[in-house]
Amino acid sequence: MEEKLQMVRKIVPDLTEELVKRYRILKTVRLLEPCGRRLVVISLGMTERTVRSEIEKLNAQGLVKVSKTGMSVTEDGLSVLENLSDLFSSLTGMSELEEKVREILGAQRVLLAQGNSDESDRTVKEMAQIGARVLLENMRRSSRIAITGGTTMAALVEAMPYTAVQKAEMVLPARGSIGRKLELQADTLAAKLAEKAGADYRMLHLPDNLSANVLEEMKSEPEVAETINELKRVDILLLGVGDAMEMAEKRRLDHDTCKLLRQEHAVAEACGYYFNHKGEVVYETNSIGVDFEEVHRMEHVIVSAGGKKKAASLLALSKSMSNAVFIMDEGAALEMLRLAGL
Repeated sequence: MEEKLQMVRKIVPDLTEELVKRYRILKTVRLLEPCGRRLVVISLGMTERTVRSEIEKLNAQGLVKVSKTGMSVTEDGLSVLENLSDLFSSLTGMSELEEKVREILGAQRVLLAQGNSDESDRTVKEMAQIGARVLLENMRRSSRIAITGGTTMAALVEAMPYTAVQKAEMVLPARGSIGRKLELQADTLAAKLAEKAGADYRMLHLPDNLSANVLEEMKSEPEVAETINELKRVDILLLGVGDAMEMAEKRRLDHDTCKLLRQEHAVAEACGYYFNHKGEVVYETNSIGVDFEEVHRMEHVIVSAGGKKKAASLLALSKSMSNAVFIMDEGAALEMLRLAGL
């Protein structure tokens, strides 16, 4: 396949460039629909003249529909996107980049979205759609799913379609917490995902950093104890990853704890656990949630994070996540290669 593509590039380089350009525009419309032409121009950094010309061609071919509410992709357009996905990855070098990153991480699989999510909402939406697709591929009616909070997981839940039949048995928050933004909390996302999957759900209305005594008392509460037991049966984990010091600030950890994290060179946070470059847990918040000792037994772990600044965090987390599927963007992937000296 790769050899044939190289030959195609040699004989008709302008054709492959045209294919990649048109595919990117079609994919961007799909991610942002319904959208105006201007939004596509900003997302891709192409000229308005180029985008207008290509949209006209895609519309004439019945791949894009243009209306007063904006542009959207037709059923034929969706079919084209799906069937040319692998070809597009090969033409743009994405498949090769995915394999390089997979080897660095020692992961089961790596899937990349175009661009840098620090700079583009389009990239965030593409990562979300990839995550939703991977989840749909792996969930079954008996699945018990745990999900963390945060913007990346919120986008994934938003990208999930509503299903007419039950797709999972239970959805749970991966940890208990009460924060400023309710819409980004694990509780809220678990409830939304359960609604879309036709599943039951549980909640953990608990703040971070409880005292040891209060934590033990809460564990004995019947409703909390039931949720803890359900978490032990989780077989799919949806995991967001954060920069250690950024998350320490968001979670309002005290000065001494932040000092400890710096001394221990913490670079990643996931589900209340803080990791150093070696993937070692250097600090754990007093909260109730998924036990990282249990992650290795889960059938599917889907880790998603994007942006150049998340590369070090993803590298650290991968040390204890060899069974995971990693979803990230080009920004994180290229920075990861740089950190690895490749």
